[in-house]
Amino acid sequence: MKNRFALVALLALSAALATAQDVKVDKYILPNGMTVILHEDHTLPVATVNIWYHVGSKDEPEHRSGFAHLFEHLMFMGTERVPTGQYDKIMEGGGGSNNASTAEDRTNYFDVGPANLLPTLLWLEADRLEDLGRTMTQKKLDLQRDVVKNERRQTTENTPYGKAYEAINGLMYPALHPYHTSVIGSMQDLDNAAVQDVQAFFATYYVPNNASMVVAGDFNPAEIKPLIAKLFGTLPRKNDVTRKSVPVLNYHGVHRMTVTDQVQAAKTIMVWHSPAAYQPGDAEMNLTASILTSGLNSRLYQRLVVKEKLATDVSSNQNDLLLGSYFYIDATLAPGASQDKLEHAIDEEIARFAKDGPTTDELKRQSASLEYQTLSGLQSIERVADKLNEYEFYFGNPNSFKSVLDTYRHATTKGIRDYSRQTFDPEARLILRVVPDSPKAEGDPRHDKPAIPDPAGFKPQMPEEMTLSNGIKVSYWNRPEFPLMTVGAQFNTGADQDGADKTGAAMMTAQMLSQGGAGNLDAQAFSKALDLIGAQFSAGAGHQSASANISVTAANFDKALSLYGDAIIHPKFDAKEWERLQRLTATNLEQENDDAATVASKVANREFWGAGHPYGRPVSGTPESVRHLTVDDLKADYSRIFEPGKATLFVAGSLPAAIVKASLEKALGSWRGMNALAASPPNYSAPANQSLRVVIVDKPGAVQTVIRFMFPATDAKDPNRLKLSALSLILGGSFTSRLNQNLREDKGYTYGAGSRFVRANGIGYLTSTADVRADVTGASLKEFLKEFAKIRTGDVTDTEAAKADSTLRTETIQGLTGIEGIVAQAMGFNSLGLPFSTISSDLAQIATIKASDINALANKSIPFESALVVLVGDKAQILKQLEGVGLPAPVEVKP
Repeated sequence: MKNRFALVALLALSAALATAQDVKVDKYILPNGMTVILHEDHTLPVATVNIWYHVGSKDEPEHRSGFAHLFEHLMFMGTERVPTGQYDKIMEGGGGSNNASTAEDRTNYFDVGPANLLPTLLWLEADRLEDLGRTMTQKKLDLQRDVVKNERRQTTENTPYGKAYEAINGLMYPALHPYHTSVIGSMQDLDNAAVQDVQAFFATYYVPNNASMVVAGDFNPAEIKPLIAKLFGTLPRKNDVTRKSVPVLNYHGVHRMTVTDQVQAAKTIMVWHSPAAYQPGDAEMNLTASILTSGLNSRLYQRLVVKEKLATDVSSNQNDLLLGSYFYIDATLAPGASQDKLEHAIDEEIARFAKDGPTTDELKRQSASLEYQTLSGLQSIERVADKLNEYEFYFGNPNSFKSVLDTYRHATTKGIRDYSRQTFDPEARLILRVVPDSPKAEGDPRHDKPAIPDPAGFKPQMPEEMTLSNGIKVSYWNRPEFPLMTVGAQFNTGADQDGADKTGAAMMTAQMLSQGGAGNLDAQAFSKALDLIGAQFSAGAGHQSASANISVTAANFDKALSLYGDAIIHPKFDAKEWERLQRLTATNLEQENDDAATVASKVANREFWGAGHPYGRPVSGTPESVRHLTVDDLKADYSRIFEPGKATLFVAGSLPAAIVKASLEKALGSWRGMNALAASPPNYSAPANQSLRVVIVDKPGAVQTVIRFMFPATDAKDPNRLKLSALSLILGGSFTSRLNQNLREDKGYTYGAGSRFVRANGIGYLTSTADVRADVTGASLKEFLKEFAKIRTGDVTDTEAAKADSTLRTETIQGLTGIEGIVAQAMGFNSLGLPFSTISSDLAQIATIKASDINALANKSIPFESALVVLVGDKAQILKQLEGVGLPAPVEVKP
């Protein structure tokens, strides 16, 4: 595959695909034998061209291994009409992109871009199909040969276990079999390739009658069909491809091989021949692979990794191929374990599976999972186009989505047992072992893990303090390493003063500073002015503060400050721009209800604090509240929030302090007047949630349940805040935290589970959350409750406390990375009413936190009796799992 990123346009498929898996296509064959498949999708103005040439590594001449893949690269080397380098320039100039890939059976090329680029995409593909062979040169060949050789080094020779994986084809297929050589090929064969070989290969395989082309996306067939006929239909038909003969496979006996590699862990790989792609038994063996090794509860993972600790990981796969697939199991040996015992354990599990087959529950889970993965993968128009070509290649019918899915839906435990029994012949397989070529032994300098010394002392740089003529305080950090500057203005009031009927006003006001125009520039001109000097400007609002930030090179600092000053002091609040921002924001807020995690967060805040509480309302507003805001509302909020008397400036960068102050004075020093009264300190009411409650938001058919706990907690001024941060780290604040290790690593219920304290002036709460599989909602809740109960007993160990201390220290120090990090940290402390020097005292205190300190706080800091539990998922699935969990009866609420 070319070394480039492809533009991926995610598109929603039609309702027909989601239900009946029927994709409407128009398939026809040009007079020259080229197959054309058209699929219209007008969801977005995007189109893609996907061409499969029916040539892969199985078609390579003898002693020319890697040739098909080499040719994939050569196809981008240009023609007479599109010289070298112009292919990509033309495409990207129109907003498009392209890529390609090679396998044993095919080579495919795919282009995507805006719908208006489609004629160009087709022209580019037709041009190189006609003319690439004639314009091939030694220089082009040498260049791409070097690229492919480097790719081989990177992906095979310099990749752990790469040599072993490459050896599989040669060991599983005899010398005269088309699959005997690997796709990447050998260095010697690549070196021996000549221009004449390339031209002969092109003339044989890159012909219209050996290709199928899918055009998918937003186009008018009445316009595209004549264009295809003109560009492709006029190319001459060539000789039909003659395929290699395929010898009968007589693979008998146990073939053993040991490979040494520069790896730390040994590996055992077992390989069997298996049913060909999309032939009877192929679906069953794909399901077998999932049942054996997909997920923490899979058979081989449980036996090898969890119970006997013989391996650190295990995987299996049905490697689908046209002329006959192969199935492999791949296990990495655990430290100190025996490869013989590992092999014996695999053999036992495979024999048991071949004898009894899977359980009904195993089949049901994996069949549903594979169906979901198949359908989920088709949300991209590029993926749809490639599947249409794939099904055309294997079935002669591009619209085979339903029939493929049906093979999984109709699979039976007996069928899986029978095909696995046929495949897993213990006397007809390859057993490939990889062993480290430099085994660890006593006396080896890498044998003993080094001790971790205490960290060196660290004192963060303190700022130089200055004051502008209008009274605005400025903290400046001089960091001369890079010629960059960043400025952050923080205003000590925010969205908590917006009434319930004006929810979102503070955030929208801040957004208008950057999107509504400023000074004598409209929104477009203001944005262009920023772009011209490479400045990055943003503004936003939280519950208790608002901010405006700008970053730029030191050379353009004054120009940036001029724009920055206009944005803060002279925003335009243009009605037309507000209409645009209002419309887009309201639409985006409506779409947020599609995201279960966002719904869980908003519902948790509303139900925990109460709808009338400032923290019970989303800072971003609701679709309804945003639609009711007016320009006058925003102007009123601007006057309330963005005042010089409520501002503090935090600046970091390379310029001398005197120059920085003079520049700030010029841009902001004249900013005076307005309401200079400081904001009143917050005085919030207690949370509305006073007892343990469970609420459900129903998302019928959801495959996951979002679980979110909220507990009341102390605010930012709590002298124990660092000890509580250590507590939350141990509970759920890192990968090795208790919740994550339990729910993810041990049970496999979730991708991740976590917890954290959220603190501000006068407010605080603890949240714990995880997105779990729908079928383990009840089991996951039990594990949450178990972990809460356990840590409340005060069982934190010295080791856990030390790890939390190290993590807190690292996070605190890493927060100072770069000038933006310094400013962000300073603004964070300022919003809590704390000076920047708090970092130094925090670092000193972190080093003294002991397990006993954490345990003394654990019980009262996780007040389960006052918790709110929010569950967002399929209500029917959730309700039937809540019995016996130990939670009160749930109440259903709306998003």
